[in-house]
Amino acid sequence: MENRKKQTTKSAKCGGCKSGRRRKKMTPDGEQEEKEVEILLPNTTIVTHCILKNDSQRFVRCFEDDEDAFKDTVAELINQRGEDGKSPLDLAATLGRGDISKELIQRGADVLAVNCQGYCAMHHAAAWGKLGVLKVLVEALSDLQQKNIHGERPRETALRYNKTECVDFLDWAEAKVDLQNFIKTTQETLADGEKVQGRLTKDDKNIITNTCKEKAEWVERTTDATTKDFITQKMALEEVINPIMQKLNEPVEISALSLATERSEKR
Repeated sequence: MENRKKQTTKSAKCGGCKSGRRRKKMTPDGEQEEKEVEILLPNTTIVTHCILKNDSQRFVRCFEDDEDAFKDTVAELINQRGEDGKSPLDLAATLGRGDISKELIQRGADVLAVNCQGYCAMHHAAAWGKLGVLKVLVEALSDLQQKNIHGERPRETALRYNKTECVDFLDWAEAKVDLQNFIKTTQETLADGEKVQGRLTKDDKNIITNTCKEKAEWVERTTDATTKDFITQKMALEEVINPIMQKLNEPVEISALSLATERSEKR
């Protein structure tokens, strides 16, 4: 990342590589047949080879073809870092390989993995302006708040390299995640019997439940929501929820009446 002008694809070194060479093999009936032996690009594994060649079909075949030469070893290469410190997913993000990024994640690539400098795949995609891969990574629940050694989240990395579309998308993604996390945290708190016992009335609980449900359904059905829309929805939710949840911070004396009320609500 520090020397951004030297993009580590290694593909330039491999322009003259052949796709394979013929090797003779004896058949059960004693005849010879020629079989093509696959030659990988220099300094690659089958995984990084497929990424550099942008060949997602070849990558998938490693897993789905029982006769594939790499079937038994490909899984352990999914998260193996190269000499440059990049994981296969980092490399795919740098090059903007959206389809193969999806396949890597589906086959076990760790979207939360970072290198020794704190860079994750999202930092690489953000730095190089690979919006399509950023969308894939966000969908796979990558950490929007992950910071590198410079204290940058992917958003700040995109901003440093003037990748405006990526900055805007990451702002949008963060606003959406913030709303979803607020809903989830509120619902989890409400479900904690020890925290709410004797502090919230039945009406309080119904208001929280219904309001959270309403906002969660809005997120699901609103496919064209903007960053501002998510922020506005979260503020509206907070206006309803926060005054009620404040009661959880107040001391409470659990009387026989409140315990009876709690038991009747559970029924």
